[in-house]
Amino acid sequence: MNSLFTPSDRDSRVYRNLFDHAVEGIFITSVEGRYLLVNNRLAEIYGFEDPHELMLHFEDIGTQLYVEPERRTEFARAMEKHGQVLQFESQVRRKDGAIIWISENARLMQDETSGAPYYEGTVIDITDRKQMERSLERQTILYHQLFDGAPVGIVLLDADRHVRMCNPAFESLFGWRATDILGSHLQSAIIPPDRLTEAENYRALILSGHSATLETERLHRDGTLIPVSVQGFPVVIDNEINGIYFIYQDISERKQNEAIIVHQAFHDALTGLPNRNLFNERLSRALERAKRKPYPFALVLIDLDRFKKVNDTMGHLTGDKLLIEVGKILTSAIRATDTAARLGGDEFALLLEDFHSSDEITGILNRIQDRLHHGIEVNGQRLQSAGSMGIVVYEDTYHAAEDLMRDADIAMYRAKEQQKPYIFFSAEMQRNILEMIEMEAALKAAIENDELELVYQPIVALSSNRLEGFEALLRWQRPGRGLIAPDLFIPVAEDTGMILPIGAWVLKKALQQLKAWSGRADLIMSVNVSIRQFTHGDLVTLVRDALNEANIEPHRLRLEITESTLISDLGQVLQIAHNLRGLGVKLAIDDFGTGYSSLSYLNELPVDCLKIDRSFIQAAAQENKDSYHIIKSVLGMARDLGVTVVAEGVEYESQQDLLRELDCDNAQGYLYSRPLSAEEAGQFFMS
Repeated sequence: MNSLFTPSDRDSRVYRNLFDHAVEGIFITSVEGRYLLVNNRLAEIYGFEDPHELMLHFEDIGTQLYVEPERRTEFARAMEKHGQVLQFESQVRRKDGAIIWISENARLMQDETSGAPYYEGTVIDITDRKQMERSLERQTILYHQLFDGAPVGIVLLDADRHVRMCNPAFESLFGWRATDILGSHLQSAIIPPDRLTEAENYRALILSGHSATLETERLHRDGTLIPVSVQGFPVVIDNEINGIYFIYQDISERKQNEAIIVHQAFHDALTGLPNRNLFNERLSRALERAKRKPYPFALVLIDLDRFKKVNDTMGHLTGDKLLIEVGKILTSAIRATDTAARLGGDEFALLLEDFHSSDEITGILNRIQDRLHHGIEVNGQRLQSAGSMGIVVYEDTYHAAEDLMRDADIAMYRAKEQQKPYIFFSAEMQRNILEMIEMEAALKAAIENDELELVYQPIVALSSNRLEGFEALLRWQRPGRGLIAPDLFIPVAEDTGMILPIGAWVLKKALQQLKAWSGRADLIMSVNVSIRQFTHGDLVTLVRDALNEANIEPHRLRLEITESTLISDLGQVLQIAHNLRGLGVKLAIDDFGTGYSSLSYLNELPVDCLKIDRSFIQAAAQENKDSYHIIKSVLGMARDLGVTVVAEGVEYESQQDLLRELDCDNAQGYLYSRPLSAEEAGQFFMS
């Protein structure tokens, strides 16, 4: 192969200039997979300082360069079969580990002297193109999902009125299959003769560049007139109007209701739905009917989630429009025998009568939830919404409408607490309510009788097993009952406001204990803070006073908040968080990855630490790829943000090994220690 590099080759100025300054990477490799000659551009593409460094680095192109080593084998097979490869696209690793896309063109050559085969070719970086292709592909997929899955009929016309495409909802609405009307004039299919002039004027308005909404009538294939709401907007390509999108929504039911119930006192003025009075009357009527003979019916109470946030951030007018759209969704989801009502505020109700199985109930509720999750367009914005639903199915033990409403309300709030779309009421819920009332009284006594205590779970550095600090955990030793789990009494404390004095006690007690451990002046104490503490009372003053009282440096205190705290009132939480950061206190997000789906708040929140929820740790150790990649992504993001990461719930060495492999900072869990009393914790770090 030495003849490849004869002095005459090196002395050729034209060749050398082209080789050294080519805009594409140029290479010569042995068939076995070593670089024999490369130019500056190839070294640049792969992240090396110069060609010499690149050739020294790669001993086996297949295993070191390609993300999928078998690509080199495929490359060689193509060479052997065709004598060349064209636009051979692969993912490769740069020197710094970054993964890029390349395209190779190469051919099989033979050394003139020895006859030995080798490959010569070029490389270009196509990473940007691949990203653009992927982005375009995603946009296309999203468009088709929206178009095909839209619950409203959509049709695309060209500038000459021909139908170019329509969605399944359009087919269902008008009874025409797409194959029947593609290429035909829409007016011949669905526009009544007496509406042709109106339709032409409407079309002309849209072709002039305006979007417009029209309520009119259209023909079903069987000749039935359908009242519809039509929204039309022009299709603009290269600054020219090439067609029109029409979106059709069947408004038959609304039109019929408007003709009957407008201005009536028993309907909600905003949504047009029956109001509380009419709903209670129909509920009582169903109850009386069921007392006389078997008559199945169910009551559903619905409370919109995050409606207050819409009102506060977008105004009451937008909130009202959202409520109107929700009312339409409910009305469109139920049957003619059912009733949808607005009881007030963001609370709605359904009366589902004469059903044959619970599957009918859940079918209706699932349709409603699907529509809410799909999003509601208000003022040009698509608002995501959801509802918590409580369901009571009539039994002969009910004698008054008020009892049904009470139990549906209990089930609805249970659904909201458990973040489930809906829950059926059960007698167990009533018992739980009574138990909660009893627990509230017992918790008040526990505060007065000093029954609460703190335990401390160590947090260790994974790289050295060095103790970094403790998390203070609240426990309740209830006389005669033993240890009460925090998830049983903390929600009660939250609901009743008792979390404020309890939280203040926890903070002061933890800091005083940290001061008492004089052996390590660098230990950090983590203390959980609830949403109530953020939104009620002066948390900043409380923290400042507790630090001063215990004489603890602020950086040794880390306050932990959950992602659900952030979405309750992000603006207020951010302001308080920045004030706390101004004191020098550290902030951590607890159970990271289990709550708020958006990560945008991380750029605004002055956070020092992310705590990965134990569920991801346990799943990743069981070779759950999704959890593994979530942990890896969180660690990568944390490194970019300059924050530390604590893995919670580490119980096995296999989990520890995985976290060390991923370069996680700290961990806590039973592998290191169970939560300890203050005395045990002192012995732990002294040892």
